[in-house]
Amino acid sequence: MKKIAVKKKVVKKTTVKKKKDLGYKIYTPRANKLDKNNVIFIPDLHAPFIKDGVLDWIKEEQKRYNCGTVIFAGDIIDGHAWSYHESDPDGLSVGDELQAAREQLKPWFKAFPEAISLMGNHDLLIQRKARTIGLSKHFIKGFGDVIGAPKGWKFDIEYVKDNVLYKHGNVGTAFKVAKESRISTCQGHFHAETYVQWSVSEKDAIFGMQVGWGADRHAYAFDYGKPFAKKPVISCGLILDRGKTPIVKLMPI
Repeated sequence: MKKIAVKKKVVKKTTVKKKKDLGYKIYTPRANKLDKNNVIFIPDLHAPFIKDGVLDWIKEEQKRYNCGTVIFAGDIIDGHAWSYHESDPDGLSVGDELQAAREQLKPWFKAFPEAISLMGNHDLLIQRKARTIGLSKHFIKGFGDVIGAPKGWKFDIEYVKDNVLYKHGNVGTAFKVAKESRISTCQGHFHAETYVQWSVSEKDAIFGMQVGWGADRHAYAFDYGKPFAKKPVISCGLILDRGKTPIVKLMPI
């Protein structure tokens, strides 16, 4: 009988490389499960004048830092056409601007079906206008209905999470508010300012975070700012580790 040669399977040895201890934690997103303890703080958008590319950049930062809680700083819409200030007679009408804002916000609603949105001074213009002409609040739609927001969006003046105060900010910068109230504070509103600044006492360590905006400064609605030396900055905030680690990121120019 002929002998049949049997080929032996060669098993390759694999070496497992140990992860190097970098001395700090790298935030890596988990599939479909972002960490609710990490917050992304999105600046004033001023729809329908949002700058191209801002949404894609915000989504990248959310994934990079594994942020499962989304908070908008307010001024979701601009309201140039119904402002108390002079509006551009060659600009969009009230109805056209609102419709354009709703359209521009649709991809934001799709990207962030659940969010907390703080009411900014531009968002509150509708209520103020109603009071000016003597209309009861019962005649006015909810702000979410006006802009076409999904049911997962909640609107408020202020919001506190992990002992960090989030607000739009009309009466002082974030650091000023934080020092006076002794609670870490995150704000928008002041478009040309963005920073994280700490205040440390014998009893506590608190920070103030200021984010800029996400609008296109060349839009006609912002012509008033052309003479100003300080220009708006596009930035967002990241508040990690249950409110302990604040970071401000600037959008690449």
